[in-house]
Amino acid sequence: MAKKERKPSHRNPRAKESHANFERGKTSSPPRADKTRKGKGDREDSVRKPEHRKIKSRGGHYSPATNHHVKEEAYPAPEANLSDRLEGRNPIREALRAGRNFNKVWIAKRSSGQKDPDLKEIIKECYDSGAVVVEVERDVLNKMSSSHGHQGIIAQVAAHEYVSLDSILQRGTKRYQEEGVVPFIILLDGLMEGYNLGSILRIADAFGITGIVIPKRRSVALDAFVAKASAGAVEYVPVARVTNIKSAIAALKEQGFWIYGACGESKTVPEACDFRDKTALIIGNEGSGISQSVRSCCDVLVQIPQYGHVNSLNAAVACGVLVAEAMRQRRAKNTAEGANE
Repeated sequence: MAKKERKPSHRNPRAKESHANFERGKTSSPPRADKTRKGKGDREDSVRKPEHRKIKSRGGHYSPATNHHVKEEAYPAPEANLSDRLEGRNPIREALRAGRNFNKVWIAKRSSGQKDPDLKEIIKECYDSGAVVVEVERDVLNKMSSSHGHQGIIAQVAAHEYVSLDSILQRGTKRYQEEGVVPFIILLDGLMEGYNLGSILRIADAFGITGIVIPKRRSVALDAFVAKASAGAVEYVPVARVTNIKSAIAALKEQGFWIYGACGESKTVPEACDFRDKTALIIGNEGSGISQSVRSCCDVLVQIPQYGHVNSLNAAVACGVLVAEAMRQRRAKNTAEGANE
């Protein structure tokens, strides 16, 4: 006995009309699958499952659970240590009066029209001190809080005090006059990993680097994890935190510095560079490298030749290779000058 042909069920009127037009030849494309609730005889794969909409990332991630694009800076770094945070208004206010440096301050969002003069005053002081202030939902602060008494504000204290770029330049001038050491400064453009900054601090201390410059935003800061990764070097290497890396580069050029940028696309090798004069070395982000705007400010872009299978170097390792080559050149110069005397 021949089986009776099963006709598709149409609970959606538009789907029924589309199927009829296809059978009459009025359209060349087959009807789309019915997106309505499945019937008893409907196939499992005839219903398209919803997919999460992809959102272009701007330094954060898309959360399907909350259906929001979450900014990365809205949450503390996973490796952040609870010992470098202050919670509550009075502790933060007293820390500001004592001159403590804050990396970042999280405050609870307020509804429109709601006024809080006390919190507003603290936020202004945080801004004036150079801290990055981020507004988040109160639930975020509740998850971050260990005391459960944050009062709408949590601050991350810097593991060490920052200095100004002028202070680093003065330190370099003094060392040159007293010891004959030519200044060498490292600038970090968008470095995000704490262990990389910690390792670069160790490299800077080992080779006698004048100082390090980092941006205030979109960059790792001097937190407890960085201090631990530096193995104590954070106590000896001055770090300046600037609003704009390009402005810092312009200031260094005015002081006679040559600007070198680590770039994998360059054809210039480290041995072809002259690191013996005043030098500023720029190390970029772990994934994207130096930004295009900062790259255009460099005098020379330099590449580290590689001969292995994995054509990539850790940011701190690349920094160490270039700094070691620079110090080799300076030692060779000092040796040659000593032989001529």
